[in-house]
Amino acid sequence: MSELVSSAQLAEMALPILPKSKQGIEHMAKRDGWPFEYIKGQGRGGRLKKFVLSGLPEEIQAAVRERQAEQLLAQSQPAVLPSVAKAKRPVAVRRMEQLGLPIDDYAMGLNDKQRDCAHARMALAAEVLRLHEVTGFGITDAVQFVVRQVESGQLSESLAYLVPVANARANNQRGISVRTLKGWVAAYRAATSPNERLAALAPRPTKKETPVVQIAWLADFMAHHCRPSAPKLAHSYQEFAKGWLAAQPGYELPSLDTVRRVWKRLPQIMQQRGRMTGAAYKSLLPYIRRDWQALRPNDVWIGDGHSFKAKVQHPIHGQPFKPEVTVIIDGCTRMVVGFSFSLAESCVAVADALRIGIKHNGVPLMYYSDNGGGQTGKTIDHEITGLTARLGIHHETGLPGNPQGRGIIERWWQDNLIRLAAQYETFTGSSMDRSTQNLLYRKMDSAFNAWRQGKELTPEQQRYKAKLPSWQQFMADVMQCIADYNNRPHSELPRNAEGVHYTPLQYRDLRMQQENLAPDLLAEAELDVLFRPQEVRKAARGQIELFGNVYFSTDLAELHGEDVRVAYDYDDAEWVYVYKMDGSFVCKAKVDGNKRAAMPITVRDQLAEKRAKGRIKRAENTIRLAKEETRPAIEHQPDFGLLVGNGNYEPVPAKKPQIFMFESDRDEWERQQAK
Repeated sequence: MSELVSSAQLAEMALPILPKSKQGIEHMAKRDGWPFEYIKGQGRGGRLKKFVLSGLPEEIQAAVRERQAEQLLAQSQPAVLPSVAKAKRPVAVRRMEQLGLPIDDYAMGLNDKQRDCAHARMALAAEVLRLHEVTGFGITDAVQFVVRQVESGQLSESLAYLVPVANARANNQRGISVRTLKGWVAAYRAATSPNERLAALAPRPTKKETPVVQIAWLADFMAHHCRPSAPKLAHSYQEFAKGWLAAQPGYELPSLDTVRRVWKRLPQIMQQRGRMTGAAYKSLLPYIRRDWQALRPNDVWIGDGHSFKAKVQHPIHGQPFKPEVTVIIDGCTRMVVGFSFSLAESCVAVADALRIGIKHNGVPLMYYSDNGGGQTGKTIDHEITGLTARLGIHHETGLPGNPQGRGIIERWWQDNLIRLAAQYETFTGSSMDRSTQNLLYRKMDSAFNAWRQGKELTPEQQRYKAKLPSWQQFMADVMQCIADYNNRPHSELPRNAEGVHYTPLQYRDLRMQQENLAPDLLAEAELDVLFRPQEVRKAARGQIELFGNVYFSTDLAELHGEDVRVAYDYDDAEWVYVYKMDGSFVCKAKVDGNKRAAMPITVRDQLAEKRAKGRIKRAENTIRLAKEETRPAIEHQPDFGLLVGNGNYEPVPAKKPQIFMFESDRDEWERQQAK
């Protein structure tokens, strides 16, 4: 900035402490004796009168210098100033270096409020340094200039907005001191990297919270509160207080409010550990997403059974019940490849679903399921006679209580089958209104009880009986649901040329073409043989006993005493196929007699009879318990001694029998006794 200024320049500045016209300033200068110099080559007569700025009164000097600085700043362009290490490194940075703490880790640990405050301080410090570079002010003069602009409200709007943020005070004070701003500038210049600058200018927390690992009583409280029964915090505190006062009488008991405050600081995975277990707790933990696109079609099939969340009509006795649906999905393409319906979870249902899937889509390399009885029975998993072993399929089971491992099919139930069940009036899901559900079931039970007893149904009973879907309607709806899913765009599959996600069916066809794959389909004869379940039995004198039926063939005579593999049909008990243990065919044996029934009994009939016996036994147990509740146990043993006069016994002489020589003597004695 120039040290010489003319009266015309002073008039253009329009300073409040000076006259507004050039003549007025000349008159004031002449009166107060301002020092001046003539500059040759300017003005009239070849010279121009200019006043020496350092000789003017101090208040006029300050006003003129501020106005000159403002003009220079207005003409200059903001620039990113290099940090010049002219001062000592910030105290915060030096402290962290001494402790061996990485600056980057500290900067990453700052919260949003600390970051905003540090950025605001950096902006104000950069403004001071810009003023220093542009105007030639010293650092102290530049700091004082910015402080005066803040106090007078002349600071630019963008910077004035940052002042209360940089202060980081609860009272939202807008002022700023020279000492404070000078300290920010020093820290800004001393930092050598953006993270160091952020760490140096970020405010420190006013009050440090004690880390939860250092709270002595927390472990004792969690022992009372983190239980599967999930007690309320106030109830757990009462139990904790009793144990704390008994075990640690010399230590102060934390208040209930303190416990609540500390408990809220804990993350959810710590709060729920012990209160939630198994799959429920695992739903809070991080998990690994599997990349199914890296596989090929038919590499891995995922299967699971699901109890349908609505009641339908039983195909045999017509009463309401919840059927079992088994679905198999191809992991790569998300396509439903197999399904089956059954009355309850069983290996028969799984085998039927696999049969349908293999018949239409080929043999998979791996079958992935849970470890339930229906998925892991000998019919499926036996190393010799099991279905997967005979088809060359590797059967992998998930960990117990870990449904996330089969997330594909678990999600499928929510998005498809439960959605279908919710459309039925007999829906039993958790979202169903309980009052409506109870009324429906009560009216429906009344209707079916009357129907079973052969009574004429009232119009209301007929209406509620009609609300129960038939077995045929249920199967048709599920099959339509599966068809709609296979032809609906799937969000987990890639997009086609139009930007729309592929449907499972489209993506399967695409991958089969890209990989040049052909499904490993089986012939009808192979399907008939391979999907016959097998059992190992011992041949004896040309006979084999299987499920209470005896099968005979003369070809079995030479295998007397040896183990053989017997393949049977679920629905036809007349014939079985016999194989050696190496798989070579022996004969077809016919039923010769049944030791337990007059006619051969199929496996399905036996399963139905077994299920009926189980239900009858459970019902009998319920009746027995109900009867026992009506006969409470005698709490006190009665004192029968009270019946004989306060317990005072009196001897009673025994009567001797009368002996008569003649019958006339006995008659005479009886007449005397009668008198």
